[in-house]
Amino acid sequence: MTITLLSQAPDILNLKTRHVQKETALIISPPFVGHEDPIQGDVLICEDRFYFYSESSQSGIAVDYRDIIIHAISRQEGDPSIFCQLDTGLFFPNQQLPEDDYERQETLTELRFIPCDKSAVEEIYRAMSECAALYPDEDLMTEQDSDHQAYFADLDHELNEEQQAALDRLDSLLEPSDGSHSDDAVDKSL
Repeated sequence: MTITLLSQAPDILNLKTRHVQKETALIISPPFVGHEDPIQGDVLICEDRFYFYSESSQSGIAVDYRDIIIHAISRQEGDPSIFCQLDTGLFFPNQQLPEDDYERQETLTELRFIPCDKSAVEEIYRAMSECAALYPDEDLMTEQDSDHQAYFADLDHELNEEQQAALDRLDSLLEPSDGSHSDDAVDKSL
């Protein structure tokens, strides 16, 4: 998992773009060395990752959705914006980072996108949420699967014959073999 630095604009024709927002300011925290002001550019919300590119500086970033631990609409500091916090240990090469190793481990990169068109914040958030949903957290999914197995893995072995017959009957009602809709199968059996 990495943040990709861009030296040219992304090729929008070869991307599955969900939303483009021109004239957007990007604030990075911790900031870049020698660059405290917001960076002006365009946000591209694409299915594989999101991009920010500044024509004036001829540079930008591409971030995979799996590297974002949280994204939200922020209404702090007067301007509505999109707030993103990146996974631990993901930094840009020229960020101002603490020299102390412990402080560096505790530091998270935060991105704040502030579009000139304040009404666009909701649309940017919706597009980003839809794309992020295409890449569920694998660690969380594995954890949920193991929790499910711990509670339900041996359930079939604990049923007596009567309980198993009732379970089989319910399964046949919920999963019809003739291709009909499951609601139809339940109604016919009643």
